[in-house]
Amino acid sequence: MILQRLVIGGVFVSVRRDPILGWRPTVVTAPKHSRNVQELADKIAAELRKKFTLKD
Repeated sequence: MILQRLVIGGVFVSVRRDPILGWRPTVVTAPKHSRNVQELADKIAAELRKKFTLKD
C-alpha cells in the first residue's frame, strides 16, 4: 500500500514492528534522483496506521 501511494519506481520498503508506533516503514532502496522518500513513506504510514495494525 505504501509503494502504491509513493508512485516512484525502483523503491523497496520494509515494514517492521515498532514498540511505540506499532509498525514503521523503512525505505531500503530508492533511485538517486528521488528525494525525501523516507519522509513520504512515514507520512503515508501515519495515515495507514489509523486503519491497519501489523499482523503477527
